[in-house]
Amino acid sequence: MVHCAGVTKCVDPVDFDRVNHLQTLRLARTLRELDMMPRQFIFLSTLSIFGPIHDSAFRPISLDDEPRPNTAYGQSKLRAEQALAAMPDLPYVFLRPTGVYGPRERDYFLAMQSIKRHVDFAAGRSRQDLTFVYVADVVQAVFLAIDKEVKRRAYILSDGQVYPSRTFSDLIRQELGNPWVLRFACPLWLLRIISSVAEWWAGLRRRTSTLNRDKYRIMSQRSWQCDIRPTTSDLGYRPEYDLARGVRETVAWYRAEGWL
Repeated sequence: MVHCAGVTKCVDPVDFDRVNHLQTLRLARTLRELDMMPRQFIFLSTLSIFGPIHDSAFRPISLDDEPRPNTAYGQSKLRAEQALAAMPDLPYVFLRPTGVYGPRERDYFLAMQSIKRHVDFAAGRSRQDLTFVYVADVVQAVFLAIDKEVKRRAYILSDGQVYPSRTFSDLIRQELGNPWVLRFACPLWLLRIISSVAEWWAGLRRRTSTLNRDKYRIMSQRSWQCDIRPTTSDLGYRPEYDLARGVRETVAWYRAEGWL
């Protein structure tokens, strides 16, 4: 079984825990009660369960690190992991991808749409190391975990590279034909205010906002470096998409579907 359902934005922050944690636990308990326990319970978690633990040292996040999530989303995913791990008969596999992008993804799409409209936005002015994983490589990891029949293990997913914060937008510009852009590096204090106001205004209308306090904490994190060596050694995982190839195929899909 592959469980990848969940929420990344909510009108009420309580819903992160209700959906990502409690409903996941309810699913696992129901499978046990019905004597339908799968050979594997592959749970799509997130690198955000660790939080900004190496922001000052710029060291890679590893499986040995103690998770300290600072977002409601990361906290809900960590609580789900802990609840599943507490079930001794559950053959869980936790996959913890960094930023996932690709066709149909909407948050990174907003960056592409903004650059097409000649605006490039950056969060903060200090160094920021980013990591990414193309959706097809996440799928690759799922099938490798199934083939290897691993159980009660956790793995971090990325494309194995670390990128300066501007690389993503530079590659988008290249694929869009290098349109002229105005670049804005928003100070983090201002981004925090904007995100809080956007979340408040969306909440009044019972809608979710792409900019919110959770998103602010994610964008303000300075180091997303991560260690995928256990993933490559245990599963034979070999990322097929670096950021240049992934952005190329993603932009091509958005164009073909009329999004851009």
